[in-house]
Amino acid sequence: QTVKLLVPTDFKDELETVVAEFEKLHTDIKVEIVASSGNAGETPTELSKLAAGNNLPDVAVGVENFAYILSQGLAYPLDNLYEADADKENALQAGIDNYTYNEHLYALPYRVQFNGMLLNMDLFDTKNLDTPDYDWTIEEFISLAKAATDSQFSGINIVVGDDDTHALQTKLMGGMMEEPYQMYGYNMDTHEFDFTSGAWTKAQEYIAELRSVPGLVSDELKEWSKRNQGIADAYDNKFGGSADALASGKVLFGNHNTWETHWMADKFNFEWDIYPVPHAEGVSERIQTHVDYVFLTSAVTEEKAQAAYELAKFLSYDEAGCLARMKFNEENKTKSALYTPASADPEVLKAYEASEIIPDGMKYMLKTISENPKKIFIADANKLIPNFWNDVNEYLEQTKEQIENGGDAHALAQDLQNKVNAAAKDTWSGFESKLEKNLEAFYKNHAYEKK
Repeated sequence: QTVKLLVPTDFKDELETVVAEFEKLHTDIKVEIVASSGNAGETPTELSKLAAGNNLPDVAVGVENFAYILSQGLAYPLDNLYEADADKENALQAGIDNYTYNEHLYALPYRVQFNGMLLNMDLFDTKNLDTPDYDWTIEEFISLAKAATDSQFSGINIVVGDDDTHALQTKLMGGMMEEPYQMYGYNMDTHEFDFTSGAWTKAQEYIAELRSVPGLVSDELKEWSKRNQGIADAYDNKFGGSADALASGKVLFGNHNTWETHWMADKFNFEWDIYPVPHAEGVSERIQTHVDYVFLTSAVTEEKAQAAYELAKFLSYDEAGCLARMKFNEENKTKSALYTPASADPEVLKAYEASEIIPDGMKYMLKTISENPKKIFIADANKLIPNFWNDVNEYLEQTKEQIENGGDAHALAQDLQNKVNAAAKDTWSGFESKLEKNLEAFYKNHAYEKK
């Protein structure tokens, strides 16, 4: 059997190495690499192009927008294949739950990533500050950031990310919410957002509090217009020339996540760790978790189904597959993000715990969610839910503008919630309708898979 695997540009070296190990163990299966024209974040777009040319691969991996893939009818229901697998209990249950829609499983967990907080462990000693426990609070975080800030050091590097998904406000908002609320106050059961419980507005207040301390947010000292005119600005004055304050060890916290670890090993000359996002006092600790996906496409035939599933399983929860990827990671730690397996296999977890390149905080986070799945906070709902940010931002931008013009965030929260939820529920209704039609069409061509 020959199975075609779509390989994104940023996963090329890893997947080529791991596929070679797969073929050694599965001598009856040949894997044909289909090179993607983009990175793993562009998998949904790439598949649409391939589908239009009637050239879909059999297996694909991705990190974004799985709901779009489903809406296009490009995923193969895995119900029977998964149920028949004797090792299925080794799959990270959270990943199985995430990719089950209307009681049908459409993808396996490819890897786990965590929202986090980078800590400069050496600076705690320099500043004579107590190192927090991994189960720590937002109040501790803010207190430490303030205590670290002086004429030479700053508490944190950035509070705003490239997008709302990874902004500190979004992460802290998550740290103030109990079940059943997930990323940005989304309820996976009701398909509604919560902006009125106080977490959304309190997160904004936390950011304002950090910014109110002069010099606490290091990168906000940069005044680019003055720099471009050759005039030394506040950042240069504090940290010296064009020095990177974080890399130079002058910042206590970095607003960074586990998928960014590949550049930290070479860039930092200080001891560092990745902590979970802190939570509010009185709120249960939940680890802010992302689960990427691997799946069979709807192009898979009955003859290829089992072979394609074996490859997907190898890239998901299979012991040999996970250990092969961990070995690649050990040998190429600066080329790709540190790999965290989406597997509950005891030998895999044991190897992860014993790894010398995995920070202790990441080990703590995987151990926590493996032992208690209820400790998981879904931090990538935008990957699983169609039109997630579009439904929010249509009204959020208007609300932010009103707040900037003096409007009260608390007073505006209810109106924002009403408008966003009306849009979100309409989106979900349309999405479910597409799922039903796509499933019906799939079973017409794959009657053997119908339950």
